[in-house]
Amino acid sequence: MDKIKFLCKYHNLQIQIAKKKEYIAFCEERSNSIPGPCYDKIGSNPSPNLDAPFVKWIYRRIDAEAELKELEEKAAKAKMEIEDSISKLDDPDMERVLIYRYIDWKSWREISEKMFYSSTTIRRKHDEAIEILVL
Repeated sequence: MDKIKFLCKYHNLQIQIAKKKEYIAFCEERSNSIPGPCYDKIGSNPSPNLDAPFVKWIYRRIDAEAELKELEEKAAKAKMEIEDSISKLDDPDMERVLIYRYIDWKSWREISEKMFYSSTTIRRKHDEAIEILVL
């Protein structure tokens, strides 16, 4: 696996978790709304669904919550793997750069302000850390 992809795995899972939480909120909203009766197609379906319309949103929310739990477990595992790989570096500055960049998802400018280095130095330390990182 590419080193950058490996380091970005945690952030990508965090994005999926945020989207799943938004979907769960949407399902919750839809399950709490009760639509009015629909009399347009009475008798057209020989085996009509007799569930209330909001029931499907409850089922979808339950499924999404199970998926969210799996994603959160994957994210925790990915974060541990990334932190383990980063901790094998000998230079604490390189470790901090990679943690700020890939765990905290800070911009180059934010990292340079936190570490009191120029952005050029931060990028150089980042590139050196990527070179010697062992997956």
